[in-house]
Amino acid sequence: MTKRILASFLLVLLVGLATAQTLFDTPCSHLTTDNLGNIYTWHDATLLKYSPTGELLFDFRKPNYGNLTSVDADNSIKIMLFYQESGKIVFLDDKLAPIGNELDLFEHNLTSISNAAIFGNNKITLFDETNQDLYITDLNLKIINKTHCNNDLNIHAVSLQCIPDHSIMLVDSTQGLFFFDRFGTYEHLMPIKGVLSAQQDVDHLYYLQNNTLHIYIRANHEMHTLPYLPADSREFRWAKKWLYLLDGKGKTHRYSE
Repeated sequence: MTKRILASFLLVLLVGLATAQTLFDTPCSHLTTDNLGNIYTWHDATLLKYSPTGELLFDFRKPNYGNLTSVDADNSIKIMLFYQESGKIVFLDDKLAPIGNELDLFEHNLTSISNAAIFGNNKITLFDETNQDLYITDLNLKIINKTHCNNDLNIHAVSLQCIPDHSIMLVDSTQGLFFFDRFGTYEHLMPIKGVLSAQQDVDHLYYLQNNTLHIYIRANHEMHTLPYLPADSREFRWAKKWLYLLDGKGKTHRYSE
């Protein structure tokens, strides 16, 4: 996205904040999107998939595994569900039907994993907050690389996100954004406190702080902001031409060009 297009898009979004559309009748605790712009929301053990226009498409429930901790849907045909309580990882297809084998972290002696995400087509990234260890594994949980984070970092990650074969980001609301390279080696911290939600791609870094969405352009180090978001905004996803915001009541709002 060029500087001119981004600035124009932000201006239109800012004007359209007052007329945002509220999506979905079912409140949720978290949301994410896939590479096609579909929306996924979840609460407790229930995952719902919606089209970009808000039509309910599919649902998935596996309550015997406990509540859903996170959903990585960047790849719409291989969605990863992580259940911290039971140490389970489940893969779903684009219709939210299980594919492949379920993974049991506990059976692999990974007993205190707090965050998990897909890393490319054939790898998984795991973070152990208790021991401050970052793992990269294959799809059978065979460890490819393990990085022990310096104890001085003391990372308390609210989310983990990956750019395939590029970088790993841990979001810590109290300290900032921690970045690791594609091998899991620690690189640096962006000391931005109070970040509730963040998203990254190769060209941009987005983060929600103080009811303002910040957009950082990596190539030229420029920062743009979208202020005046709802006062209780707590999660967001930027997908194609849509900006989705989740408020404190579990309602999802959509803003468009």
